[in-house]
Amino acid sequence: MSETPGSTQNLRADARRNHERILEAARAVIVEQGAGFGINDVAIRAGVGLRTVYRRFARREDLVSALFEQYVAEEVRPLVEAAVSHDDPWQGLVNGLEATIVSVANNSALLQAAQDTALVTRATTQSFIEPLGRALARAQAAGVARKDLNAADFPSLIAMVVATMLVVPELDSEQPVRWRRYLALLLDGCRAGEAKQLLP
Repeated sequence: MSETPGSTQNLRADARRNHERILEAARAVIVEQGAGFGINDVAIRAGVGLRTVYRRFARREDLVSALFEQYVAEEVRPLVEAAVSHDDPWQGLVNGLEATIVSVANNSALLQAAQDTALVTRATTQSFIEPLGRALARAQAAGVARKDLNAADFPSLIAMVVATMLVVPELDSEQPVRWRRYLALLLDGCRAGEAKQLLP
């Protein structure tokens, strides 16, 4: 069975350390330079030779793919799974959505690079929307989330708040987390209530 690009399986300890340094460096360089980041800059920041980077990641896409897989496994899945296991169904859903929004905003450069290399697919998005869907189902079963809401609504809701965080300037320097106001408005629309107009 061949080793996948960026895999740490069967690596020596020093090679594994190099691998982790390269990933950490690449993440920082992507934040600074965007999807067209320089591989040489990654090598310099990681303190390894350019040949070492290419030995682990033959193509730019392989490096972005390894970073994206690490991000999903270590950051996204744990926070959305926590939403499903929360004692309070509504609070679990709220926590899951908020944590996902913060994570997406904080990693927007990486996600853009992944999208530019066609790594973000419908299946990828579904991998972390699905647990939020389970959190929604629990909240609906408890009667605290509106019945006509579905998990397919979450990517758009998340994108709206993230756009506010990244694009809309703060109108008041004393309100550094203004985006939470808009998240609260969206969440209020997600709550169950007798006077709610049915979604089109």
